[in-house]
Amino acid sequence: MSARRLREDRLLHEAEATGGDRRRICGLFGLSVGAALRYTGTVDQPGLIEYSLRNAGPAPHPGKNDLAGP
Repeated sequence: MSARRLREDRLLHEAEATGGDRRRICGLFGLSVGAALRYTGTVDQPGLIEYSLRNAGPAPHPGKNDLAGP
């Protein structure tokens, strides 16, 4: 995966996680307001969540040590 693709993925993930908070996206990634609007505009589009889930790969399995108590 290229660095550009990874950055775009992180931007889209953060836009989704913050509910489309443009100000946070601008601060975290150093984007202009216009660029942040392009990423946050994808938050409520149906089908993107399904696409992300289909292409996310398998869920990570907890390791043996992850389940152990203190």
